[in-house]
Amino acid sequence: MAIRLLPFRDYSEHNVVNLFKSAGNKGDFIDLSDSDKQSTANGDAGVFVKVSNGDLNPEGNDWNPVDVTTNSASLLGKTNYPHVGRNVYPQATLSVTGVENHQDQCLGITLRQTVEKDENGENLLYNPIKKDELFGVLPGEAVPVLSRGLITVTDAAVYQNPAVGSVLVPGPNGKVSGISPASVAAGYNTIGTVIASGFRNDYEGTQGGENVFGNQGLMSGKYYILKIDCA
Repeated sequence: MAIRLLPFRDYSEHNVVNLFKSAGNKGDFIDLSDSDKQSTANGDAGVFVKVSNGDLNPEGNDWNPVDVTTNSASLLGKTNYPHVGRNVYPQATLSVTGVENHQDQCLGITLRQTVEKDENGENLLYNPIKKDELFGVLPGEAVPVLSRGLITVTDAAVYQNPAVGSVLVPGPNGKVSGISPASVAAGYNTIGTVIASGFRNDYEGTQGGENVFGNQGLMSGKYYILKIDCA
C-alpha cells in the first residue's frame, strides 16, 4: 500500500490545505493490483509536495477552480462520444507535485494516497467506500496536505536515516533529508525537525507482533516522529 504515514499524528485541521490535486494523468497514480504501481513518487500518502500549478485565473480566461473539460486524469474513460457534452467527472484546477531539492518551497505532506484501482483491479470511481477505507482520493480530486503539526512516517518518507534533532529539508522524490543545524546554509528551505525515531521488528514478533488473525504487522523497519512547519 502506498502509505508512508503511520497512525500517530497531532495537528489542527486549520493547518490542512484542501485545494490541490496531485499532478499527473490517468495511469500515473496508485494501482494496488499492479506490483509496479503500488507506490509512486507523486501518489503516495506521506509525500512532501510543492505547488506545481497555482494559477487560479490565467490572463484572458475566466476564473474556474473546478475543471469539467479536461479528461487527462478522469477514470470515466472516453468522454467524447456523441451526446456527451463534457467530462462530468470534475477535477481541481490547482495541483501539487513532490519536492525535488532543498530549495523547493514545500507546501506540506499529503495525508491520503491518490489511487486509481484497488488490489482487485476495480476502478475506485465506482466504489467510494473502498476508496475511503484505503485512505485515498481519486486522480483529479483535491488531496489534503498538512502544512504544520506532528506526524509519524516510515523510512520510505526520508533519506539516509536522519538523526533525532536533525533539521528537515526537502529532498528528491517527495522525501525529506535531515541535516545538522550547523549545516543549514543560505538557500536551504527548512521545514521541520526530527524529534524521535524507533524501529519496528514485526517479522520476529518482538515489536508489534501478531494480530488476532495470526498475521504479522505491516510497515516493519525504521520510523520517525517529525515536527513539520511548512508555513
